Amino acid sequence: MESGVIKSYIWTAVNRFLHYFLILTFALSYLSADMDALFIVHIICGVLFGAGVILRVIWGFIGTKYSRFWDFNYRGILEYLTSILGEKRHYVGHNPASSVAIVLIFVLGFLVVLSGLLQYGAEQNSGIFAPLFFTYSHFYTGDDLHEFFANCLLFIVMIHICGSLIDKFWNKGDAIHSMINGYKRTQKDESVSLNFIQKVIFSFFLLFLFVLFLYLLYPKNILLRPSAQDFFTQDSNKIAFEEYKQECGSCHIAYAPFLLPKSAWDSMMSDLENHFGDDASLEEETHARIAVFLEKYANDVLDTKFAQQKESKEIAISQTPYWEVAHRKLNPKIFKTEAIKSKANCQTCHKDAESGIFAKNAVDYSKLKSLKENL
Repeated sequence: MESGVIKSYIWTAVNRFLHYFLILTFALSYLSADMDALFIVHIICGVLFGAGVILRVIWGFIGTKYSRFWDFNYRGILEYLTSILGEKRHYVGHNPASSVAIVLIFVLGFLVVLSGLLQYGAEQNSGIFAPLFFTYSHFYTGDDLHEFFANCLLFIVMIHICGSLIDKFWNKGDAIHSMINGYKRTQKDESVSLNFIQKVIFSFFLLFLFVLFLYLLYPKNILLRPSAQDFFTQDSNKIAFEEYKQECGSCHIAYAPFLLPKSAWDSMMSDLENHFGDDASLEEETHARIAVFLEKYANDVLDTKFAQQKESKEIAISQTPYWEVAHRKLNPKIFKTEAIKSKANCQTCHKDAESGIFAKNAVDYSKLKSLKENL
């Protein structure tokens, strides 16, 4: 009791934990989005944020009073907003503005995570949607869509925060304090408590998030891991792929076929006697199989982010449009260092380059940082 007003326990530990968990994971994911070296942080926090949204939605159906969606106050939002700087009605649970904002946050949160995972598969060839890597033209605007949803979500969150600050400093409300200690001022006791089943469910929530976090740190987890090009080893491709790795991989890495167009592979294979100053001639049958294999999976045949519309016989991967865009931020001098020596040494920084994996989270950023510092 405080000055004749009862302090009721409205927000349980479940509400408060999920509230701050969502804030933390979204903030970390958003802030690390444009930092290549922290890309894995962006992805991990994004997945954890998505898991938090799902758990909060579940709690919206089985949680305590005022946590459930049917206990939200959706009506009277215009009246509430027009009186924002005046005397407003006191709500024990969520007011109309916060009720709508929370639902929008959940919807946008779901769209942000889904669009992010779809784009992660289509562009980075990683995660559960990795097969979309070969249908990239359908998702080339995915980054813009993902960013749009993320910014919309941030906008709603900022409005929600502004509303909470107005409530605290202008209307002298206790919305912010209640999300810290769980208590709100009420005219009568409106306190809620967790029953046994809800306590068990909350324990499951905590265990699930902890296990999920540990699993995401596992390099080969199915949600985030880069996908190797297993299709190279299927059926008729297997012999040609093995021969390609043996013959070409004996001098340098066996570059993924989708890094160059058909015309470039054809130009290269038709003049192996003068292969960058060396004679790389092959037996006729082996040559034929490898040539067919390379042209079958060239970058103007497969629908990947490496695809290029313009036909070219340039056999230097570093001269392709995608390579130039992907490395535009790097100092050209870095490719002349003793550790790299050539733009052709992809494996120096791309740890799984020989498997055709060029995902951001498969880059050795510690190596890259060291190279930059030694320029």
